Amino acid sequence: MQPIGLPGSSARRVCPCGALIAADNPDRLCHGCRRNARPEVGGPPQLSAAFWDHPALAEAFADQDMGALLAAYRHHPHHVHRITQDRLAAWLGISQAQLSRYENGQNPIERMDRLRHFAEVLGVPPEKLWFDRTGPSRQDDGDAAAPPDVLGAPWDAPNVARSVEETTRSDLAISRRAALTGAAAVAVGPALVEPMQRWLSPLQPLSRWASGSAISEDELAALQRVAAGLRGWSLRGSAGLARKAVLGQLNELADRLRRAPAGSTTDRAFFVGAELAKIAATMSWDAGMHQAAQRYYVLAVRMAKAGRNDPFAACCLAAMARQMFDLGRPEDGLDLVQLGQYGTRRSASPTLRALLFTREAWAYAQMGRVAEFHRAVGMAQECFAARDPAAEPTWLDNFDEAEMAGVIGARMRDLARHDPRQAGLAAQHIRRALALRHPSKVRNRAFDVIGLGRTLVVVGEPEEACRLVRGVLPTAAKLHSGRVLRKLQDFARETGRYRQEAPVRETRDAIRTVLSA
Repeated sequence: MQPIGLPGSSARRVCPCGALIAADNPDRLCHGCRRNARPEVGGPPQLSAAFWDHPALAEAFADQDMGALLAAYRHHPHHVHRITQDRLAAWLGISQAQLSRYENGQNPIERMDRLRHFAEVLGVPPEKLWFDRTGPSRQDDGDAAAPPDVLGAPWDAPNVARSVEETTRSDLAISRRAALTGAAAVAVGPALVEPMQRWLSPLQPLSRWASGSAISEDELAALQRVAAGLRGWSLRGSAGLARKAVLGQLNELADRLRRAPAGSTTDRAFFVGAELAKIAATMSWDAGMHQAAQRYYVLAVRMAKAGRNDPFAACCLAAMARQMFDLGRPEDGLDLVQLGQYGTRRSASPTLRALLFTREAWAYAQMGRVAEFHRAVGMAQECFAARDPAAEPTWLDNFDEAEMAGVIGARMRDLARHDPRQAGLAAQHIRRALALRHPSKVRNRAFDVIGLGRTLVVVGEPEEACRLVRGVLPTAAKLHSGRVLRKLQDFARETGRYRQEAPVRETRDAIRTVLSA
């Protein structure tokens, strides 16, 4: 008699665990072992480059939709054995229920660490990735050396000026391509938050005696006029020559500050430099250059500190937090916001406190912490109601009633992924923002319209959402704003579950046309 499992036997096959394998199961593992398979036992197979070029995956890559990519991967005709949800979930380290929600679009995958983990497990080729913003930096042959470390550099005023001069000189020398390939290597976690805690300590000022002359009032006024003009460029979403102009002006100012003696005009010039650094950061972020954006946000905080303007430093920390939210790092963003709140607990104006509370709420929305979100929003509204616009600094002018409503509405939309009841409130706030927003704020209005469209998708009104977004596409095409285009990508991805409906299909095609242009 032949033993069970030997070749040629008509007997049932046996799994290594000792269990009998079902007759209709072509694998060497039983159902239980297949479900619990560790990567080293039943991990993803080695795949050829042709696997990823197959039409079965093309739509998922075009839509930049990881959930659709997981489903297309499972059903790919290349696989010798069927890839079940149980098996793929085990490879990815999640539950079968989670995978099901990802594949049907019920839970969009937006956290960068999760996107990168899934891509790494499955072996998705790097050139196919659309989201790799936090991975290891990629070297580009022939490009300049890495820019200076702005997080580890000393925080005394002379070294702040030196860091700005060295960083701008480095960035002006490298190509845009090199800057974009370096966009992945942003600092996160303790590597970011712990160095930024140094802003809470008093800084050593510049010496009363220096090799250069003091900055005059006329020189300072000219610097302020230049900064105001460059700020206007940044609000229009342009990043090319405008960004180079900002970096060039910042480099010249840093060289001047490094040789200037201590004094009131020097302090105010450091503040102008902080404004320019924040503009450079915003332009870099808009262009998708996250590493450069982070560098200039850090420099903006340091220059504001050297200029004795802690409130503006806290505003820059809030901007850094927004970048972390964009990268799917709400915990890091919350740490940065709380640093800003603590550092200005005695000096923040009501508007600045309101702004910081909205950023705190932003973190809670991404983390699904409903009660904390509404507490932070309530505090923001209370602080905003107590403000005296005439007494607020001019650099907070953009945080007006329309911006407040728009930020709260967009964050309620984020929260609706965890609590669908928030979607209706989100739409109300965004519509209020649109009603209040000045027509000249073209980019902000585009954000509002796209945000309202994304909210309507959440509440199950894809046709109305598509009507709104189609109306803003000509504006988005003219703006050349990377952030606006990325919001359109988000909309296209989130409407994936309605792709069979004609208005959705037409809008997604129109978005692809704008993105490809």
